[in-house]
Order: sequence, then structure tokens, then C-alpha cells
Amino acid sequence: MISTQTTRDLLKTLLCELITSDGEPDYARYRATDEIEERYKDFHNVLRNAEDDMSMILSLLEKDPHCEDFSPILRLQALVDYVQIAYSIYKTETEMTRGRVFH
Repeated sequence: MISTQTTRDLLKTLLCELITSDGEPDYARYRATDEIEERYKDFHNVLRNAEDDMSMILSLLEKDPHCEDFSPILRLQALVDYVQIAYSIYKTETEMTRGRVFH
């Protein structure tokens, strides 16, 4: 199992690899479908091995037709969207944990 902190860091790294400095999907870098497929595998591995239950995102990935589309543009955009969602969940959880005060 991958700890929550490590999962968050891996998702952040993956997201940074997928987008440009403007925050848009890096279509120039990921033109080939095999490169996008490798990032999907990386994302699946992180989610499946996460300490937290991320089955909801995995289920959405499996049902989203854009994730299986032949268009690299649609596949990359879908991947970026789901990585952003997963990272946002972890980022929010980390911020909430830091803000807790125990009495």
C-alpha cells in the first residue's frame, strides 16, 4: 500500500508531467497513444495501490468513453481531468489534516 502522503506526491508529479506551465494538457508531448497509455497505467497503479479507497475514480475511468477513445486529444484531456480530481481530493485532505487542532 502507498501512504496518503506518497499518493498525493505521485499524483502531483503525474499531473505536472501531463500539463504545460499554463495548466493545459501537453498535447505536443503526448501525441502518441502509447505514451498516453503508459500514463493511464501509472495512474491506475497509484490508485489501486493507494492506502485510501479510490475505487470511485477507477470506476469512473472504466465507464468514461473518452478514456478509451482513439483520439489522443480526448484521451489525454480525460486523463488530465481525472488526475486533477484525484489530486484535489488528496490536496484537500492534506490541508484539512494540517488545520486540525486537538484540545
